[in-house]
Amino acid sequence: MPENLHILIEKASSLGLKVYPLESGDLVVENRIALKCTHGCRNYGERLSCPPHILSIEEFRKILSEYRNALLLVEEHDTADVQDILEAWGELQKESFSKMFELEQEAFRKGFIYAHLLRPGPCNECERCNLEKCVKPELRRFPPEAGGVNLQKVLEKAGIELEFCRPEKTMCVGVLLVE
Repeated sequence: MPENLHILIEKASSLGLKVYPLESGDLVVENRIALKCTHGCRNYGERLSCPPHILSIEEFRKILSEYRNALLLVEEHDTADVQDILEAWGELQKESFSKMFELEQEAFRKGFIYAHLLRPGPCNECERCNLEKCVKPELRRFPPEAGGVNLQKVLEKAGIELEFCRPEKTMCVGVLLVE
């Protein structure tokens, strides 16, 4: 692991993120993940950070092969007292994205000039996405699943069990590709 990565891990921890160093090959990319985007996600085609507006899974695989290391970023939110988790989800992911984006910027400043964040959930920086042209391109990032990343398998490799339908704990997961 490169020495500079320790600095990023410390920074992530200071932001309240759990961080798990991975090799880029640990990111399991599967074509079947696209089914959840195209047939099951209410954001499909509604955001420029989601399919079909982003690169294909095959293009993402090619780019991923140019990276060696990645950081799996997890922020757990206590949502036991939240009445409507779907309503709260947008704000939770925006909060987590802000921290993860700060980490991406720190990575760039530390010499990881190709650091790139795969954000937790679809971009929600604007109330409604301008599908003609992104008005906040500096914040536009796509979620790992949009590139075909099977987060369940990646989390398992990191020793984390992804529990579905557990409303008292919500996890926001991102991936920082670093080198």
